[in-house]
Amino acid sequence: MKNIIIMFFMLIGINLYAQQEVQKIKGNVIFNSSRGQVPLVGAFVHWSGNSSGVFTNNKGQFIIKNKDNDRLVASFSSYKSDTILINKIDSNYLIILEEQNDLKTAVVIAKRISYGLSKLSPRTTILLGEREFQKAACCNLSESFENAPAIDVSFSDAVTGTKQIKMLGLDGFYTLIGREYMPSVRTLNSYYGLSHIPAAWVDGIQITKGAGSVVNGHESIAGQINIELKKPFGSEKFILDQFASSGGRFETDFMYTKDIKKNIASSLFIRYGNRSLEFDNNNDGFLDMPISEDFKIMNRWQFFNKNGFEGTANASYHNSLQKAGQSNSNSNPYKIGINTEVIDFFAKLGKPSKKNEYSSFGSQYNFNHSEMSSNYGSNENQKEYLAQTNQGYVNLLYESIIGNSFHQFQTGISLLIDETKETFEGFQFERTEAVSGLFFEYTYKPKETFSLVGGIRSDFNTIYGLSFTPRFHGKYRFNKDKTSIRISTGLGRRTSNPLAQNQMLFASGRTLEFIMRDSQFAYGLEQELALNSGISFEHQFKMAYMPAIIGVDFFNTTFKNEVVVDRENAGKAYFYNVTNGTIANSFQTQLDLKPARRTDIRLAYRMFDVKTKYQSESNTLSLITKQKPFISKDRAFINITQNTRTDWRFNTTLTWYGPQRIAGGKDTIYFTNNLKQIKDKYSPNFFLLNAQISKTFKKEFELYIGAENILNFKQQNPIQDAIQPFSENFDAGLVWGPIFGRIIYGGFRWRIKSK
Repeated sequence: MKNIIIMFFMLIGINLYAQQEVQKIKGNVIFNSSRGQVPLVGAFVHWSGNSSGVFTNNKGQFIIKNKDNDRLVASFSSYKSDTILINKIDSNYLIILEEQNDLKTAVVIAKRISYGLSKLSPRTTILLGEREFQKAACCNLSESFENAPAIDVSFSDAVTGTKQIKMLGLDGFYTLIGREYMPSVRTLNSYYGLSHIPAAWVDGIQITKGAGSVVNGHESIAGQINIELKKPFGSEKFILDQFASSGGRFETDFMYTKDIKKNIASSLFIRYGNRSLEFDNNNDGFLDMPISEDFKIMNRWQFFNKNGFEGTANASYHNSLQKAGQSNSNSNPYKIGINTEVIDFFAKLGKPSKKNEYSSFGSQYNFNHSEMSSNYGSNENQKEYLAQTNQGYVNLLYESIIGNSFHQFQTGISLLIDETKETFEGFQFERTEAVSGLFFEYTYKPKETFSLVGGIRSDFNTIYGLSFTPRFHGKYRFNKDKTSIRISTGLGRRTSNPLAQNQMLFASGRTLEFIMRDSQFAYGLEQELALNSGISFEHQFKMAYMPAIIGVDFFNTTFKNEVVVDRENAGKAYFYNVTNGTIANSFQTQLDLKPARRTDIRLAYRMFDVKTKYQSESNTLSLITKQKPFISKDRAFINITQNTRTDWRFNTTLTWYGPQRIAGGKDTIYFTNNLKQIKDKYSPNFFLLNAQISKTFKKEFELYIGAENILNFKQQNPIQDAIQPFSENFDAGLVWGPIFGRIIYGGFRWRIKSK
């Protein structure tokens, strides 16, 4: 590692030395408007006959190396390119671009995609726009990935209706889920956190496969999901969404934006939802979905000034109540009650440097207070989980260039503090964990089609000590920008939160046991450490007459140290560390077709090979390798979207899930309602079919109706030993398929655009 770091900085030094002998051309790119001459930010400047170049900064300024050429070209979307003659090196050149609409022709500047691979990012990053969420009945973020092949969505248990995500064959908590690039869904919120974010409040999502940027922290192992919320200076002034379903679920989302001053705006967000009807469609005595009530309110502020200083400030409060379990017809019913409260503050501030070109300062702040109390059982036989966490986060960043815009860097310091208290069934865990970090990320980008990114961060953890996290990414686009290839590798590490992230174990008769390595560690367990490496390929072409895009990627995640959740033995759940444990291989291929102007077809297939090592119950020194449970090794997917000129929209998604290994394997006994014992090692494969029809009126008001699980497929007896909920065989966490069956839903979306 030491030699790698030395070589890294030697390369930077060599580049700096080489640049001292190169003369540079400076200048400005502007355009004429009704306000006079205005700097053109992001214009591309290059020498004639050379595709490499630089972009203008936030003042329209550029610096470019002198070449054996005397013609300099500047271009920008919707403007006519201009070429000037360079005859003096020490002059400051001015390039004035004119709008193309002077030619009296219609020019399309850009169309915001609802789904696609980012061409700009050096990482394998998938962009999801709001229109993608609206293809499904998604009221919260845990339901927003149904049409994204990169993410698997499944029920985590058979009593709370909570949906969890998986990426690259690993549970969702191995993915760093951030809100506007700040850590968000983690620790106590790792189980229910995604369901607490209303989809109507989200402007877009970026899904990055593999190791993320060191700038955002050390916790990304399988990938990174960044959530961009709607901003006060966004495109919408007013939002009202109403949703209702045959499952008894009602949701209302509201947003209103007010311009306080020309440079200050504020948005108010309110969400209320409830489910008041009781359903037991499989007649096992337990509610298929909980009775629930959900309330959330958030206030956002956004501001800027003429000196370039800008930022956002946000505050929110969320309360969720859920009641599940057996109906009152039982003499001693098994009941579940969950109460969650979350108070959250976060802010971002930034300012460009006046003295240095291409330089800026930024800062991020977050404070989160979460409380949860949940009860499982009856008045006479009850288990209680009480938890509280305070999270503080500060990230200070500086970005600039080294010599010219070919060599960019980001550096800074961060501080993350977790204060957590948990009690459950005689266990009492408390920890205050502070992680201070220093990071540096260098980007070599000689042209838009090629970039290399190398980053390293050093963190000091008050519990686990000093650690280093290196990461590397590369991107190359060629073949007239139609083909791209990306590579990545990097380490990720995280502190496991066994109770908070595995709450499906509470609704079971299992006894929890911790096999601790060191009592000074959090939960007595070492940190998890994994190496993720991947490669992705994308190519644009035409299939017959149809524009098409094919993408293929492969990722490997190898755990150097892992906290294993062992449910392989009836009545028990173990937590312990395994060295060189899980190896997860992920392969995915996707084909996007456009057979007609308003028709899109997305086909995808992904395969997971995820093996985990478990301790033998008879000999804890002996390890047994098994397929990781509740992961469908094979999944195939087709999504068809059809739009019409009259603003009708038809969306259909069919997904095939291959068999999943059920925890406990062949020795696990499942009880049907008539006490007949069956022994299944793998679940059957099954299909899910969803469809939706929507109609937009005057581009503001949209009505929609749809159906989930049209084929009405249900997992039979999702709760093991449901008639004996106080026995050790009782388990509501062995879920591999849908629970509720077919659901019909409908609603409206009302949007008023900002002027």
